Amino acid sequence: MEDSLEFKWLVEYLAIFFITLIIGTLVHELGHFFVAVMYGVPARISYAYTYYFGTFAEYQRFWFLMGGPISSWLVASIGITIILIKYRHMHKERVKPIGIGQSISIVGTSFSIRFIFNAGLYFINTTLGGMTSNADEAKIAQDFLGINPDILIYGSAGIALLLIFIALYYIPAHQRYIILIGGIIGGILGYIFWNYWVGPIILPPP
Repeated sequence: MEDSLEFKWLVEYLAIFFITLIIGTLVHELGHFFVAVMYGVPARISYAYTYYFGTFAEYQRFWFLMGGPISSWLVASIGITIILIKYRHMHKERVKPIGIGQSISIVGTSFSIRFIFNAGLYFINTTLGGMTSNADEAKIAQDFLGINPDILIYGSAGIALLLIFIALYYIPAHQRYIILIGGIIGGILGYIFWNYWVGPIILPPP
């Protein structure tokens, strides 16, 4: 009975994080899009990019680049804040499953996983492969802050990991590994599904 319940939870969280990866990507791009709209520059959201058709002043381009990360961090910050305020006692639970409220908070916090994905791709393609990075953080670091992109990219990933570890700590121990496995596998499958299969068809580049 317990094994079937755990399997049910695993399937649920695989599906949840599969969808969350797609939603998180679009929320990130909406952050870029809204800044473009705010400055009156025509823009269009693709599956994992936001294209603009016009010219930004330099300070406007800075905020355009920042719009995506800000939107992702905002959702993650709301999620972890709710966990710390309302659900700190949950890690002591031994039987009671987490409810909808805590699940939503965990999903919100998981929007920060994007920065971990980015750091992994950056490590493979740029740190090891020597390719130029198109990540928002790399452009912000190089073009506006005058610092090594490693600082911003790996620093963001470190903060994201911290948020994820905090969220996991306040999950009841008997569900912690299920949500972790569901998050990792569901997130990877969602990334592949959206970025390499369905996303380019539904929201192709201009």
